[in-house]
Amino acid sequence: MEEARAIREGVGLIEATAFTKHLVRGPGATAFLDWFTCNKLPAQGRINLTYALTATGTVRTEYTIMRLAEQEYYLISAGAWTEYDGDYLRKAAEDKLAEFGWIDIHDVTTQWGVFAVAGPKSRDLLGRLVKDATPETVLSNARFPWLSLRNIELGMCPVRAARVAYTGELGWELHHPIEMQNYLFDQLMAAGEDVGLKLVGARAQNWLRQEKSYRAFGNELGRDATPLEADLPRFVDMSKEFPGKAEMAATGIRAKCCTLLIDGPEDADPWGREALYLGDTKVGRLTSGGYSVAFGKSIGMGYLRPDLAAEGTRLKVRMLNQLWDAVVTCDSPYDPKNATIRKDG
Repeated sequence: MEEARAIREGVGLIEATAFTKHLVRGPGATAFLDWFTCNKLPAQGRINLTYALTATGTVRTEYTIMRLAEQEYYLISAGAWTEYDGDYLRKAAEDKLAEFGWIDIHDVTTQWGVFAVAGPKSRDLLGRLVKDATPETVLSNARFPWLSLRNIELGMCPVRAARVAYTGELGWELHHPIEMQNYLFDQLMAAGEDVGLKLVGARAQNWLRQEKSYRAFGNELGRDATPLEADLPRFVDMSKEFPGKAEMAATGIRAKCCTLLIDGPEDADPWGREALYLGDTKVGRLTSGGYSVAFGKSIGMGYLRPDLAAEGTRLKVRMLNQLWDAVVTCDSPYDPKNATIRKDG
């Protein structure tokens, strides 16, 4: 709980090197990725979230795509899925070689370390280390807007910095050469001594991302739900063709993802997989759970019958062999307008 509050109130440092990372480049890279994924590709220097679908239209892989150049992309996907994602990328590119042209797909997972810094004081922290002719503005919205990337230097460490945060706070991912990781860590810790920098683990990050209704791969996202059932139509470009598009559309909305606030027991929080009830009828299940520091109660995400997945629906969740009150809340109940994550400075 203290770690989650540190991000909401100060700044937290999260070790995120385990991300899978692939470099995709070559004359056919743009055409291939535009076909391979369901969202629009980002402009150069920008970031986008997208999905590769299964043959049945469900989510096979979630990608954060950074566009480094006209025909060069840096793809980030789930940790521990490196071979799974790499094999699928390479086979898909080989099958489309005649149509799109040559594509180089290179696994760079072990070459890049990643730290994530997030919280209202994260800009202050990075501003103490960044090397720039005008360090007071390099991290501003004008030069470094939300969902963009820049090559910067922190001390003597070259960093591919991305302005994005899984916690819903002002923040950056700092992708750096793995051989510089210890040096960069020491620099960040020293610079953060008087701004309350705290090391933060995955559980605190998981709690905070639920307050923003950020879906997690392996929980809300996977082979049993389409992006539309995950209630993510903004990441699906139906004007283009992509694998699984027709199957996704034909599936319809069997269940819908939503966020719930839960009046649970004082000494326990949901973990995920708990059943949801309307009266005595089971109507869905949680896929994630935890504690909300913003609302002072348990929080969860899960799938419900579409007719019940509406703000204000009152349900019960089974925990510790009892039923506890739960209510469906709006998407992103914490800072729904993203004012915090877009904060200027």
